[in-house]
Amino acid sequence: MRKPYFILYIILLIFLTACGSNQHVSSDTGSISFKLQLSRPTTTSRAAAATSADICTDFGITVINVNVFSSSGATVAAGNWSCSAHEGTITDVPAGADYTIRITGTVTGGTIAWRGEKSGVGVTAGETTPAGEITIAYTGNDITPPVITSTAPLLDAISVPVTTMITATFSEKMAASSINTTNFTVKKGATPVSGSVVYDAGTLRSIFLPAGNLTYSTSYSATLTTDIEDMAGNKIESVYEWSFTTEDLPPPDTLPVAPAGLIAASGNSQITINWDAVPAATSYNIYWSATTGVTKNTGTKIPDITSTSYTHTGLTNGIIYYYIVTSRNSYGESVESYEISSAPGSTDGAPPTGSIAINNDAVYTASADVTLSLSSSSTRGISQMCISNTNTSPCLPWEPYTTSKSWTLTAGDGFKFVYAWFKDSSGTSNADPYFATITLDTTPP
Repeated sequence: MRKPYFILYIILLIFLTACGSNQHVSSDTGSISFKLQLSRPTTTSRAAAATSADICTDFGITVINVNVFSSSGATVAAGNWSCSAHEGTITDVPAGADYTIRITGTVTGGTIAWRGEKSGVGVTAGETTPAGEITIAYTGNDITPPVITSTAPLLDAISVPVTTMITATFSEKMAASSINTTNFTVKKGATPVSGSVVYDAGTLRSIFLPAGNLTYSTSYSATLTTDIEDMAGNKIESVYEWSFTTEDLPPPDTLPVAPAGLIAASGNSQITINWDAVPAATSYNIYWSATTGVTKNTGTKIPDITSTSYTHTGLTNGIIYYYIVTSRNSYGESVESYEISSAPGSTDGAPPTGSIAINNDAVYTASADVTLSLSSSSTRGISQMCISNTNTSPCLPWEPYTTSKSWTLTAGDGFKFVYAWFKDSSGTSNADPYFATITLDTTPP
């Protein structure tokens, strides 16, 4: 059994090298620089013996190893440094996207007892690339193999939309570099399905994205092999396989409904939008804007998306972006979904951030019926929200996250509060609510 009291964390901040650096970067490769920010654990069975100000000395960490993997799991660059140096630079990384950085810490005696990863890192030729934060957890006592806790679609599910992503959720954080199209496969009969595989550390899900729509009225099988491992190197104990059957061809003139279950996960200069697959849909359109109130007519269109996930890149960190999604098939396009928003930036591991405004931050209102403007961000994606006139915890009921909501203030003139909690896709919510105020004045002058 895992010993939670012995789990320690090292935060590694990967930062942009100053322009004056003398580090050479060739024209067709880039580099990644990092700096260790070492913080002492607050509770550990070794705390009494920790007397040094340097956690490298306190916990016997001698060497920091860094490996950069391609999306297929191949090593493309590596380096190692003394832990006491607290920094280093990985050079000659081929320009490309979707790299995974794995950092391990070796303790005295040569045992790797610290490990952490960051996936989805892009490298630009001739530049040193920042990649956000990486958390390394102590893994020395972890001998428990990971297990798969759920899948989507479910085992033996029927009428599965042909635009569905295939996912498997694990019991703990996994090594992203160990999950790829070799050990997570989908087949139609005996024929492999073409696609790509990603791992979402926030939700502990491995995701198979088919290259195109699945076939109607067809049985599929998904398989994960024992090459998949957790952050301590423990592999799943047996091959995991399940099957499902897709929906029948929809009747003529069947227009798909608007997508639901929208989630927008923030990242460094990007936002990933996910939604539930829609029956009878063959593709989706996204409409976005830096201003709330997005419609088909006012938003910038991203057309013909054949999966239920899309990463919008090239964004400005800290700016709020708003999105709606529509479904399409040969008979036309659905109405707009509800609107969601997120702000790109580095919020790894943090609870959701958010904001709430009443009637566009008005000071007074003559009616108790108001409109709330809401926004929230998380690297795991905001899935739900809870609104209340009182600061009462726990807040109920939770509902799908959206950027606008009609609301009724408490009765009687005077100063009013409205509180908001947000929950990300892993179930984490902000402990203290965000709130807005307004004065209700219904008395004529």
